[in-house]
Amino acid sequence: MRPLLITAGSRGDVQPYIALARGLLAAGHTPLLAAPRRLASLAAEHGVEFASLNDEMLDLQHSVKGQGVRAAITAARSVKPMMRRLLDDQAALAACRPDVVVYHPKSLGGPYVAEKLGVPAIAGLLLPLYLPTTAFPSPILPLRLPRVLNQVSWRVTSAVEAPYRSTVRAWRDEALGLKGAFRPMADLIREGAVLHAWSPHLLPAPADWPAAAHPTGFWTLPADEAWRPPEPLARFLEEGDPPVYVGFGSSVGGDPEALAATVVEAVRLLGRRAVLATGWGALRPGAGAGDVLVIEEAPHDWLLPRVAVAVHHGGVGTVAAALRAGVPQVVRPFLGDQPFWAARLHDLGVAPAAVAGRFTAEGLAAAIENAAELAPAAHMLAERVAAEDGVATAVARIADYVGSRP
Repeated sequence: MRPLLITAGSRGDVQPYIALARGLLAAGHTPLLAAPRRLASLAAEHGVEFASLNDEMLDLQHSVKGQGVRAAITAARSVKPMMRRLLDDQAALAACRPDVVVYHPKSLGGPYVAEKLGVPAIAGLLLPLYLPTTAFPSPILPLRLPRVLNQVSWRVTSAVEAPYRSTVRAWRDEALGLKGAFRPMADLIREGAVLHAWSPHLLPAPADWPAAAHPTGFWTLPADEAWRPPEPLARFLEEGDPPVYVGFGSSVGGDPEALAATVVEAVRLLGRRAVLATGWGALRPGAGAGDVLVIEEAPHDWLLPRVAVAVHHGGVGTVAAALRAGVPQVVRPFLGDQPFWAARLHDLGVAPAAVAGRFTAEGLAAAIENAAELAPAAHMLAERVAAEDGVATAVARIADYVGSRP
């Protein structure tokens, strides 16, 4: 089988697809991964055949982070031309003649490439976005609704791609030569095949989803056994009790210096040590002191098992890494689906309630202290998650789906 995997976005959107490609390779298939060109080296490290996609959108996102509304409005004028170039790169993928297309919705073009080739299309979703349910509201909805409105809330997701539909429609016609009626991606996903790439122990399938949509488990790369920590990090971990980890990934707030100062004050109120990961810039601390080490990043699968509590933004990739590490979590959500995952972790007993609203050192210190008491529950859940093999489950479902087609 020749699967074509198409994804777009940041590393968090690409890494699970590399894990899936590795699983397909191990099962004797020959996958091709199409993803932002800056991730080519990561794919090469894992022996995955790679096709580069335009990644100007990532540069644009970096350039406007923390720059205010005016910068965002100015940048928005560049989005559609960049999106068209991303889609044109996907049109060229038709030459690889795949048997199936597995796509991230951020790609925008995946199902239409499959339509052009006359092959099955499968949406690979890293969070619940397109299949409505009465069990919970759309995770990207910023409001808490009465349960009776849960089903209605999923219409929000359908609107997410609306600003780009004219671009996708024109590309489908001009680049792919498809003249039939255009159908929005949200409709295609709801009525087509779906792989949900998270642990059922984090979020089980609601009763009103079909069996084929039940979550597979996380799509996880194996740990890099060759990675070694820089000397300051290794020494810091050896010199005292497991520290608190604080990192907010690609999220960026309005005042990273103030956020970092609040974090440092919170851990010092507790008399704890901390490792602060600056990531994309949500935290901008000064130089570290004896009880605080500042790093840019470190592999979560290496670092998180060595800390006492993980404080983060609630992105599902970090949630997954902390679950596997068996470490209690504190979530300070910024946007999107992050409050949804914070609530799930709290319901599961591995995190206190999200640190929302006014962010104070006292509030964060209390949350960290509460989280530390949840370590036994976090360890127990980690054992259940470790027993899953989401990649193998996804590979089997892809093969079954392709094999069942006439």
